[in-house]
Amino acid sequence: MIVDNDADKRPFRSMEQPVDINTIRLVYPLQKPGEEEVRDVIIKDIVGRNQKLNRQTGKREHSRFIAGTRIELPWPALEEEVHKDYPVDTLRLDVEAKTFIPTLMRPPFPSSVIDELRNKFSAFRTRHDPEYVEAKMQEEREKEAKKQQIHEMRTPLNEINRTERRLKKKMNKKQNLTPEMLEKLGALMARKKELHEEVTKVQQGLVPALA
Repeated sequence: MIVDNDADKRPFRSMEQPVDINTIRLVYPLQKPGEEEVRDVIIKDIVGRNQKLNRQTGKREHSRFIAGTRIELPWPALEEEVHKDYPVDTLRLDVEAKTFIPTLMRPPFPSSVIDELRNKFSAFRTRHDPEYVEAKMQEEREKEAKKQQIHEMRTPLNEINRTERRLKKKMNKKQNLTPEMLEKLGALMARKKELHEEVTKVQQGLVPALA
């Protein structure tokens, strides 16, 4: 790697290489039983014990031990964070001051902001613009008109069935049938039979259907 115009002529050089996190170990000073010397020891495995909830911070804390032993490894002491005040900092008096007092005389924000605070096309929205409500009501009116148009478009067979049902309702009221009613009922039944036979022939292909 050394070139002629390189000012660094060292035969060995250090280079940064990626290190697997699983190869990282904790080095901790320990005293071997029976000896006074304290040496740095590479800790292979660490286990957590004595879990508890810190009610002040709301976080769970635990102690760490060397795996297979009762030697506790204390956590490193954290330096207390010192907050320094600067001239651009906002005073607490200004932060706690109530600068907004809501009133019923005007909305708390412009009407154009409402679409940014909630989903305009949400299925759970309960309040809509008048134009949207009017468009939906117009759709409902068109659906009802279409249903009414379907009811009005009856075939001769439907008309005969409808008239026959009306006559049966009159018969259910225990009224005496007049000769005119019997004659009309018979004509309807005959006409219904003829229409039914014509429909059957058309379906079987014996008679061409009328355009």
